[in-house]
Amino acid sequence: MRSHFPLILTAYFFICLWLGFRSWQALPRRRWLRNLWPAFIAALSLSFMVGILLRFADLWEPVARACRLVGGIWLVTLPYWCLITFAFEIVRIATRLRPSLVPQSLRQNPQRARTLGLLGSVLLVVLIFTAGYIRFLHPQVTRYAIHIDKPAIPAASSPSASPGLPQPLRIAFAADLHIGDIIGKKRTADYVRRINALNPDLILLAGDLLDNGLAPLIEQDIGAELAKLRAPLGVHAVLGNHETYSGADDCAAWFSRYGIRVLRDEAVPLAGGALWLAGRNDATIRTRKPLAQLLADAGVDRTRPVILLDHQPNDLVTPASAGIDLQLSGHTHNGQVWPVSLVVARLYDVAYGHARRGDFQICVTSGLGLWGLPARIGTVSEIVDLEISFRRSP
Repeated sequence: MRSHFPLILTAYFFICLWLGFRSWQALPRRRWLRNLWPAFIAALSLSFMVGILLRFADLWEPVARACRLVGGIWLVTLPYWCLITFAFEIVRIATRLRPSLVPQSLRQNPQRARTLGLLGSVLLVVLIFTAGYIRFLHPQVTRYAIHIDKPAIPAASSPSASPGLPQPLRIAFAADLHIGDIIGKKRTADYVRRINALNPDLILLAGDLLDNGLAPLIEQDIGAELAKLRAPLGVHAVLGNHETYSGADDCAAWFSRYGIRVLRDEAVPLAGGALWLAGRNDATIRTRKPLAQLLADAGVDRTRPVILLDHQPNDLVTPASAGIDLQLSGHTHNGQVWPVSLVVARLYDVAYGHARRGDFQICVTSGLGLWGLPARIGTVSEIVDLEISFRRSP
């Protein structure tokens, strides 16, 4: 990704330049508006990067948040501006070849036609994202029934009073809440209520619980809501790339304070060793342990079911060869909005949903929250309700 960054940045620059020029051509012939428009497009195009730079420099946090919000909206809507502008380019070429396709009134006033096209484009994008916002407000519960062909019984060395695991095991699984500037305390409380309503035996969170730093969570007392998550086998999580950028140590300590056990390149036995749960540091941390070393250091008993939390579903070969039975990941958002979802589907072997590779299984969620603009188009916000059964005899 880093090696492609200059190319991506260059392409982004020319796309913004093209959109800015075409929209400038469609503006009414008012000098003040046409003079301000290039600065307006430049501000939109640079706002997200400015917000990130201000955040890392720890300067003007209210301004930084506003820049990130505006920039996020611009980036998420950018594919739609491109598609609509490209469609108008096709119409423009077609009408040059066949002028009769255009009403006489617009042929006599082409500037009016361009202005109407610009206004129509804005209205169309607003309508699309209004529908996407309504869809975002109602996250769905996605259910998977998964069988792991291993016995889930306590280890011989465990206390005799250990009850083992319920059959089937109910896991509430979520990722990418992105709590912060857009998703605040009220929505977090709603997420917690929805997760608890599933009455899970175990709650697993696969990273990117926050969006841009801990400050918004501390200011809104988000921890008081997260502390309400309840499950007999506990609440476990791993960190994602957003926690890594925000300070992994601080984030892990803060989540732990509110009853969320953060697994950082470690594995723990549950229910007396009837099940092992492993959690990896995010792939953005270069020093994270190799998976085989993580499992060996923890003394994982691979005759028992082993579930792995790993924020990014980048590599499916390593966990499969390491004896992982089920990997739970997020990060992709399933693209969040169409047509980005088409690109994301090509970038990952499994970008969304449940898949099996021999004895190895993976479940990738599209995420409960989102990034940039609060809208889902062609994708869903979801909580995953996993019903896991195991082999009943050793």
